[in-house]
Amino acid sequence: MTIRSGESVPTTANVLKRLLTQSDRLSVSIDDELMVEEVGVRDLVARFGSPLFVLSDSTLRANYGRIRAAFEAAWPGSVNVMYAIKCNPNFAVRAVLHQEGAGGDCFGTGELEATFAGGADRDTIALNGSNKTAEALRRAVELGVYINLDDEEEIDRLAAIARDAGTRVRVNIRLKIVPESYSDYESDLIGFRGDIRPELRRWKWGVTADVAERMIGRIGDQGELELTGYHAHLGRMSPVLDYRAAFDAEVGSTATALYRATGFAPAVIDIGGGWARERDPESKRETPNPYRIEDYAAASAEALLAPLLDAGMPVPALWLEPGRYIAGNAGVLVATVGAVKRDAGMTWVNVDASTNLMPLIGAGDEGTRNMVIAATGMDRPLTLTADVVGPICIPSVLGQDCALPEVAHGDLIAILDAGMYAESDSHQLNCVPRPATVMVRGAKAAVIRAAETLDGLFANQRIPAWLQGTEAPPSHYRDQAVSAADDTS
Repeated sequence: MTIRSGESVPTTANVLKRLLTQSDRLSVSIDDELMVEEVGVRDLVARFGSPLFVLSDSTLRANYGRIRAAFEAAWPGSVNVMYAIKCNPNFAVRAVLHQEGAGGDCFGTGELEATFAGGADRDTIALNGSNKTAEALRRAVELGVYINLDDEEEIDRLAAIARDAGTRVRVNIRLKIVPESYSDYESDLIGFRGDIRPELRRWKWGVTADVAERMIGRIGDQGELELTGYHAHLGRMSPVLDYRAAFDAEVGSTATALYRATGFAPAVIDIGGGWARERDPESKRETPNPYRIEDYAAASAEALLAPLLDAGMPVPALWLEPGRYIAGNAGVLVATVGAVKRDAGMTWVNVDASTNLMPLIGAGDEGTRNMVIAATGMDRPLTLTADVVGPICIPSVLGQDCALPEVAHGDLIAILDAGMYAESDSHQLNCVPRPATVMVRGAKAAVIRAAETLDGLFANQRIPAWLQGTEAPPSHYRDQAVSAADDTS
């Protein structure tokens, strides 16, 4: 956290003020603690434990509404904003977005079930994946969602499943998009500068235009399949507006070339996700992203539409698959301070949360720089520079050189932008159960994902008969694993 010269009182409270974006629902109470909507973090930790993921219902709704409005203003046809549930798979998150009218992007049977558990309209949902199982295809056919085909081989498999089900399935073709201008590309996310086209060609997803042309003909021969359009996805590789526009322009140019070759005019074009947010931890910088979602929407729409109109094609429905833009700043990870260690000219503030809960932090090149702030004593002067670290057996640096007030055992810290790829990517290194997640709406708070326990963590463990010696010290969990092994032998 950088302290700006000239700040009259360098406190967490005034730093937070300049970090806030339009949809954040974070504030500082009269008791100098962080508020999520109308609930203080001390109250949340007292009720639900620490560490704790906290999600704002209102921020989710605001982000969805803004991205939808931005693309509806820029696109002359209909728009389907499809929440990418891999970003945050909590049923309650999906339920909020279903209430708001969001479609959904799913990978595999689990994400299909999670999407429909929170509520979904089958006409706005698509199944993605480069190696879809027969189970996933059958479930997608049963639910009646769109299926994005990733290979010619899928055509016959899906047609057979649809035939057995006695139904017709709507499909799109996923395109492999490699813009020529990407010969000079810079990604802050993965620390890359140069020609990224070979890497995009190596990615497992999508088919080239030649293969797509063949697929159009083959799908037309299958009475069980209805081809509706195309799908493409790059992801948040860079916040640069021109890069985003170049990708979408190439989608439009590819669709146009296929139209001229086959006569097929897509009713749907899905341009995937990957839009950077205003507070953009993927950039690994504290400075805000200069582009707004309205800027991205206008650039994407113009770039995609131009080649379609030049070819005299009808305007298709525009689909997009944001995840991090919707859920990113809706989440905060709250943790409790334990030992404060000073040695070797350094200070380490140990907390009860670790990078296993937010694996993107410092995860090789593809990491993020999330803001770490004091969540109590927020009006105290920022006199401490410290690394905030977790208790697991790797460095687990949640924040490096953080500007903090003097903190002590029992104080709280907060890690911002914890709504994306935290819970979905978290793991249990050192056999540490993962914490609960609560959602806040105004003054209300409710658990939406229960905390794990050691009982649950070890429930699937088994000790086979040849390892069941009698000399081991008594252990509830060993007895549990032996008993379970006996039951399944």
